[in-house]
Amino acid sequence: MSVVLDKTNWLTKALSDEQNFFAEHSWLQELQLQQRLALMTRGLPTRKEEQWKYTDVTFIEKNDFHKITHQENATKLAVLSLQDKSIKLVFVDNTFSAELSDVSLLPEEVICCSLQKALSEYTELVKPYLSSSKDIKEFPFANLNLALLTDGLFLYVPKNVTMTVPVHLFFVNTVENSYSCPRNIIIAEQGSKVTVFEEHSSAASNKYFTNAVTEMDVKSNAQVDYYKMQNDAASGTHIADVFIHQAQDSKVKTLSLALGSHVSRESMRVYLNERGAECSINGFYSTESDGQHIDNHIQIDHVAPYCTSAMVYKGVLNKKSRAVFNGKIYVYPDAQKTKSQQENHNLLLSPDAEVDTKPEFEIYADDVKCAHADTVGQLDAESLFYLRSRGIEKQTALKLLTRAFSDDVLNRVENKAVLQHMYNSLNQKLAYES
Repeated sequence: MSVVLDKTNWLTKALSDEQNFFAEHSWLQELQLQQRLALMTRGLPTRKEEQWKYTDVTFIEKNDFHKITHQENATKLAVLSLQDKSIKLVFVDNTFSAELSDVSLLPEEVICCSLQKALSEYTELVKPYLSSSKDIKEFPFANLNLALLTDGLFLYVPKNVTMTVPVHLFFVNTVENSYSCPRNIIIAEQGSKVTVFEEHSSAASNKYFTNAVTEMDVKSNAQVDYYKMQNDAASGTHIADVFIHQAQDSKVKTLSLALGSHVSRESMRVYLNERGAECSINGFYSTESDGQHIDNHIQIDHVAPYCTSAMVYKGVLNKKSRAVFNGKIYVYPDAQKTKSQQENHNLLLSPDAEVDTKPEFEIYADDVKCAHADTVGQLDAESLFYLRSRGIEKQTALKLLTRAFSDDVLNRVENKAVLQHMYNSLNQKLAYES
């Protein structure tokens, strides 16, 4: 069940606005118009819908967000904190900043640019990934993203090209009470390899709304390592959809680190479409303030036989916060010889912290190996006492134990600079009372 949008709120006004970002692409304007009309009827999801049972997003409509203009962001600056060689694309308030970006290390044969530029110069490459919409009932925010789309990343890695430095995609919000809808398209052709690090941060202290979509098409024998860090301001709202399509013998590794926002939700859908595809889907989330809410919804579709998937998510919850984890493995009738496992482990540092964890398997094949493990607990009192008895103050002891808990997941990040940057951000967030 959903609620039809109020005709007087900011969202309806935004959907009614005749945007002209893509005036030269009538097919895209027509699709955006269809999405706006459908969304005004469908409305935002409510907690009466099973997929949104534990996360209330109706407050988004009640805020007064506004579209960012070029005049607002013209004088804003962002500072990249990843100190290593990389191909950097910076978006300030969802506008690409050539001044702050650095693509000097980009291989000549690779296309890596803003989505707006790609639509103008590489239309036929981009069009298949924007010319159709997702199921509006299941993915309302992905459709909202398309309806209000302005810019994002377009990355195309040709056949058998190995990129030796990562692509660092950096989004920073500086305008308060604003909304942005970045959309990223990553295409890895046959036999190619690439690492992408997507980072979201903020210089705004007031409320804002980010609604991001990242879509990957990973061809046969290609390999993509995709890392994401959501480190938005404590008052921000971050909604994200990630779609991954894998061909034969392709390999994908992901790690999502969620630290910021008052409310955040990431929905990831992985399609193992052809024989022998493998994916390793990982995540770590940490809450630090009262009322903070982090939601992860992950589904892996085993469409073809002889595919392998692993899903590991861990969370540390402090104060009066809440986390939601829903991991689902869907095995199609033809997906024989499937191997899949999922884990979700949570550490509660406060008696007021809550977590809702829901593992799911829906299996329609006979010859499969599937397993899951889910735990919710507190820090080991004996370990904490041991550290305190050695003269380590409580705050430091808590950080050490939490770091040990997180290492298993975060150490799956193979790029050392990205890993160190994630740990630096995590350590800054861990602020326990002595």
